[in-house]
Amino acid sequence: MALDRSRAPLAALTMVHEEDFFLERWIAHWRKVLPDDAIYVLNHGGNADVARIAQGCNVIRLPYDRLKKSVNQRRWQILSLHASALTGAYRWVACNDVDEFVVLDPDVPGGLVAYLDAIAEQDVVPPALTTFAIEMVHNVETEHVPLTPGTSILGARRCYRLNANYAKPCLISRPTEFKAGGHGANHDRVTLDPKLYNFHLRFIDYDLCMARFQKSLDRRLAGKTDEERRAMQAGGWGWTSVEGTFKALSQRPPVAETVDHPDFRRAMLEDRILRPPFTLMGGGRPPEIYRLPDRFNGVF
Repeated sequence: MALDRSRAPLAALTMVHEEDFFLERWIAHWRKVLPDDAIYVLNHGGNADVARIAQGCNVIRLPYDRLKKSVNQRRWQILSLHASALTGAYRWVACNDVDEFVVLDPDVPGGLVAYLDAIAEQDVVPPALTTFAIEMVHNVETEHVPLTPGTSILGARRCYRLNANYAKPCLISRPTEFKAGGHGANHDRVTLDPKLYNFHLRFIDYDLCMARFQKSLDRRLAGKTDEERRAMQAGGWGWTSVEGTFKALSQRPPVAETVDHPDFRRAMLEDRILRPPFTLMGGGRPPEIYRLPDRFNGVF
């Protein structure tokens, strides 16, 4: 049945420890769509810069998790509870990491809230909408414009790859338990929306990414034994893995200018790349690089 019209249309929620670059842009992106009182930031550790950047929005201070045990799982348990609570007041809740931006195709008239309102009026409303993943990749050979404060990212950066890991059920209409990283949820069906995108910005700028990763790695390695440090550095989030992946991707020229990818979208569902409870690490990730169409320039 249609969602309760007495609820507000949409809220946006993230949890962040520092990440000034991304938080500033995440807040600015959602302010184009929502009033401040519909934007929620869980301030992990009570960082003063997070509070400053998100001033005017709903900032909830959480103590820093010093146990550092299953941090990602614990973080997404917290996000699940907060996002689920917000569905009692909002028809839709967008819940994502701070380096992920939900975008409606600019060709769709009316904007994101109107688009979601139309879905909310349907007789059968999905518990979650899965957004198509666009993982931006800074092409260091051709994209030389720096990402300075107050300027748009899209336009200065237009290259991306497909990565089904980031096709997340990040727009929910009812209480939800997210899997670690938000890569899945406790729903028994997947609704891959044809017009909604999740832009993942981990690789949006080579220098920024390398500095960000080194800081994260240093934090993860603090207090570890030499054996633990070697194991962590050799893993999927190890320095060699990230640097090698980004360097290879950043030098590949795009093969086409499109966001359509009908065969890949079909494979995501028919080949069960997306499958409940669809934790997707190692999911569809073809090697090609693509270029965004002009209509996305300036979206954020």
